Amino acid sequence: MIVSQVYINSFKSIRQLALPLDPKITVLIGPNESGKTNILRAIESGRPDVPMTEEQTCQFSEFYNTGKTPQIGLEIMSLTREEKAKLIGLYEGFRNIDQFVITREGPKASDYTIQAGEKMLTLGSGKSIFEMLPKILYFDSISIIRDRVSMESLIKDNEDFKTERNLLKIGGVDEPAIIFEDSTRGRRATEETGREITRRIQQVWTQEPSLEIKLRVNGKFMYVDFSDATTVYDTPKTRSPGFLWYLSFYINFIATTADAKANEYVFLLDEPGSHLHPSGQKDLSHLLEDLAQKNQVVYTTHSPFMINRAYPQRVRVVNKEPNGTSVNSEAYKENWKPLRQSIGLTVGDLFFFSNRGIMIDIPSKRGFFGKSKDKGQPS
Repeated sequence: MIVSQVYINSFKSIRQLALPLDPKITVLIGPNESGKTNILRAIESGRPDVPMTEEQTCQFSEFYNTGKTPQIGLEIMSLTREEKAKLIGLYEGFRNIDQFVITREGPKASDYTIQAGEKMLTLGSGKSIFEMLPKILYFDSISIIRDRVSMESLIKDNEDFKTERNLLKIGGVDEPAIIFEDSTRGRRATEETGREITRRIQQVWTQEPSLEIKLRVNGKFMYVDFSDATTVYDTPKTRSPGFLWYLSFYINFIATTADAKANEYVFLLDEPGSHLHPSGQKDLSHLLEDLAQKNQVVYTTHSPFMINRAYPQRVRVVNKEPNGTSVNSEAYKENWKPLRQSIGLTVGDLFFFSNRGIMIDIPSKRGFFGKSKDKGQPS
């Protein structure tokens, strides 16, 4: 199943909004303070474990005057046969429907209703159905990979060292203690992990094809080293913030989605790749395409380099108007005019011109000074 549309009522800068989501990637682009992040937070609030309070209520809405919390609705469709059978087992009302809307109408996990066809269902705790819905994960920051990490930190379930544990997971090491063994198995696990992450990152990072990532163990610490065509070894802290973010992003998302089922996640990303060079942003755009083969991705951006022009229907231009945040789902019209107006981009702002120009003479029936070439008469 996928989330095909989000209905947002009275959430922060959003008075009322129906936002269609692409089955794979939805791009939210617009100026600062337009409400892009609020849209992501509203989608996240569809989860019962995310707090919802009156402080989030739009101040120029009717909900604010009556002390109500926002309402968030998720339209679910594209049910598989297995998913539909499970839903019917929970609620008989799902038998003859192919899509439904689940709406959060209050702060508690029990404040949900389901519109299934013409029927309205009350969930109660609703725990069973939430286990079936796509998992909504919001990422506004990524834990950046460190120069070194201790064995104790890797073994403990500490979020601060999630990136380093996921690095080992990608290399096939599920138990970090293995690499600290003073044995052939430990040394092989360390070397193979470095080779595997090098192979993977070289496929998705085109700016430095000679880049290699190496792991080494000294006592109770694991060290991360980089090498390329210009250096022998250096550490993460010597690399650019853009590359470190990209590498850390890649490690965490590959590890998260490695064993995921189709459409198991909806990833919400706020300004991914903001530190990246345009070439790096293009690499990131390609990486997001790969991630979206199995999951939905919604991200905000200010950069035109984060837009894949092959899929103009994915782009949503976000603007803030007197009545609150609005969305234009036809950003591609008139040669992307809505998008260009939203981000204030003009031809004069660009440097992408060739050193050579071409003059084109287009034949016309009209001559100079408005005279017709055919009869020599004014036209």
